[in-house]
Amino acid sequence: MPSITCQLAAEAAPLMPGDGWSARPSAASGKEGAVLEHPDGRRIEISPARREGYVRARVAYPDTSYHLTPRHRPSTEMRADRGGRALEQAVRTKLLPVYDETYPKVLAANEESHRHSEARAAVADRLVGLVPGAEVIRSDPSRIVEYRKRGTIERVTAQVLGDGLNLVTFRYVGDEATEAVMKAYGEVIRSTAPAPDGRSRDADEAAR
Repeated sequence: MPSITCQLAAEAAPLMPGDGWSARPSAASGKEGAVLEHPDGRRIEISPARREGYVRARVAYPDTSYHLTPRHRPSTEMRADRGGRALEQAVRTKLLPVYDETYPKVLAANEESHRHSEARAAVADRLVGLVPGAEVIRSDPSRIVEYRKRGTIERVTAQVLGDGLNLVTFRYVGDEATEAVMKAYGEVIRSTAPAPDGRSRDADEAAR
């Protein structure tokens, strides 16, 4: 016999605004509950409330970098014996106005975060290819490329922060390698140093 939460969710699903809502059992937080799901990823969790004979409905979001406040997480309680139509009405009037406004922002923030992650991964892959034996030792929240020279305490790390910035550390590197690194960095500085009128040398050269 289905639980009261599953029964309510099954009754409410075909009444929900917009097509495609479905109901399934859930055991969120160790409680026998149910979930109303939409193909676009929206989820309403239904669980027994603390008050005997009541159920609680609340919105659910995927893991996100978007700053969610208590206002973005509305919930409501109702007597379980009021049936699925009352549950649908409560969800539609008390949860969906905030949820439908916030959910697209969460998806947009996640997509932006995914793009940044892919960009950091591409930089890390390029850095790994520059130093034989280097490897990515951490992927999240920012990627770290590391090289350790066998039999020594020499260590080089590059933390890819994103937005064109990285944190690079050389430890116990020999004189030859240090000179080569500083020489290469000096070339970058010279090529990007502002010209007398404030433009970079590259921009100055391109303008000629």
